[in-house]
Amino acid sequence: MTKEEAKKVDELVMKTFTLAYELGTKLDELHREVRELRFQTDDVDLEGALINLEHAFFMVAQSINILKEQTRNTLYPLKKAPRGSEKQNVKDRK
Repeated sequence: MTKEEAKKVDELVMKTFTLAYELGTKLDELHREVRELRFQTDDVDLEGALINLEHAFFMVAQSINILKEQTRNTLYPLKKAPRGSEKQNVKDRK
């Protein structure tokens, strides 16, 4: 992996983590509002719909956690990858 490739991956990882944390924060705020509304309502139909919406929030949160985990996994090849001239040495050995 070249230094340029490593730099691009580093930037991508930082953008992804920033996005994931921002999404997670906004998602948590909205989830709290939905939950409060569910506890405040006496309408059974609305309560059921809000439970389904809470479940959707949970699924999105799980997806964000997977995104963060897979982004972290992207960092491992960066640590192991040969850089610049090291890459050429690896090719020469083959």
